Amino acid sequence: MNSEYDYDDFEDWEDDANLIDKEDWKGLLKLRLERARNQPEDLCAQDRYGEALVLNRKYLEAIEFLTPFYKKYYDEGFGINWIMDALIGLGKTENDYNWIMKPKVLRLDKLTIDLCIKVLKGRRKHTEIFDLYILLMNEADYLTFNEDELSKFLLKDVDNFTFMGDISRFWDLQIKIKKT
Repeated sequence: MNSEYDYDDFEDWEDDANLIDKEDWKGLLKLRLERARNQPEDLCAQDRYGEALVLNRKYLEAIEFLTPFYKKYYDEGFGINWIMDALIGLGKTENDYNWIMKPKVLRLDKLTIDLCIKVLKGRRKHTEIFDLYILLMNEADYLTFNEDELSKFLLKDVDNFTFMGDISRFWDLQIKIKKT
């Protein structure tokens, strides 16, 4: 293989990182397609190609590409994130896909507040929003929000939580269950 984007080098991630930094989604798609084709047994290469399809807004193609891998490796959670991203990109939900095991999807709603209370229960000190986000990732298969969106959502709930730190930046924000 004599390509502009050889994947055999130890530092092969650098090509990926450079294209992502430049937001060169077409270049990333080309690179990852080549890698997926050249390494058909490498699930990571297949997953990363699925991601590149989503980043290029090729949602239907992403779902079609990832589905056979999902069906084979669903018990490992393969492809759930990119399939969900593609569904959302198409204006759909998890209900619009034929899952073998339907993923647990968290949205910014009462269920997420209840889950935050559950995972924070018993903690005496404030917890960083980033750490809470990671805890939520462990409780679900897919989060429809990022750390910043979570912090803005939870800041509205002064009945259940107290906060410490700079509320304008999620990375400085800490949260704790409000004592009743």
